[in-house]
Amino acid sequence: MIMNSILLVLLLMEILNCEAQYFDASPYDYLELALRWPNSYCLTHEDGCREIVPQYFTISYFRPRKLGGPDLQYCPTPITLSNNIIETNKYDLLRFWPDLRTDNFIESKSLWRDQWKKFGSCCFMMPDDYFVYALNNRKRYDLKRILTSAGKCIVANGNSYPTYRILQIFKKTLGLNVSIVCESDRSGNVYLAEVHQCVDISGTMPISCDNKAKGCDDDPIFPYMGFQPDKDPK
Repeated sequence: MIMNSILLVLLLMEILNCEAQYFDASPYDYLELALRWPNSYCLTHEDGCREIVPQYFTISYFRPRKLGGPDLQYCPTPITLSNNIIETNKYDLLRFWPDLRTDNFIESKSLWRDQWKKFGSCCFMMPDDYFVYALNNRKRYDLKRILTSAGKCIVANGNSYPTYRILQIFKKTLGLNVSIVCESDRSGNVYLAEVHQCVDISGTMPISCDNKAKGCDDDPIFPYMGFQPDKDPK
C-alpha cells in the first residue's frame, strides 16, 4: 500500500515536471488575437466582400508571437484539422470567425483549415483547443460596445477618431493594453482595421499588448456598412 502511494506521488511529480518543461520550452511568448472591423476590411481589400458582413468585430487570426520575432508560421506537424471539429464549432465559427468573402459554410471551411495550417500548427495545443480558445477569447469582450459606450463614444459613423482615444478607452475598460492596426484604401483614406488582444501561452488568460497603433499615420475612420469616403472635388 505504501509502495503504491510512493509510486503514485512519483508519477504525479513526473507529470507536473513534464508540464513545466512543456511551457518552459514553448517557442513563443504569448498568443495574439486579431479582431477586425469587417467594414474596414471590405474598403481596403480588393478581393471583395459578401453582400452583408457582420457589424461587430470578428476574428482575423489567432497566432503565437515571440518577443523580438521571428514570426511563427506553417510549422511542421502531423496533426490536421478534422471536419468534426469544424462541424462541432459551426455556429461560433460562422458568427465570430467568418469568411467575409462568402457566407457559405462549406466554402468557409478552407479559411479555418488555412488558419490551422498557418498559425495553429505552431501552437502547443490540439486543433479543438486552438479554435475553442480563440472563440472564447473573442466572446469575452464586445469591443464595439466598449467603444460606443465610452464617455466620449466612438461610433462606426464614418468619422475619424484619435488613436490615443481608442487605446485609452480599451485600457480603461479592460484594464489591459491592446494594439490597433490601421489600413488604407487606394485613395489613401485610413481606417481602423483591427484591434489586437494578447493572451498568455495557455490561451486562457488575457495579458497586456504593446499599446501601439500600427499603420495609423492619420486618425483612422471608423466606417459603417456601405460607407463611401467623400471624393476630392474636381
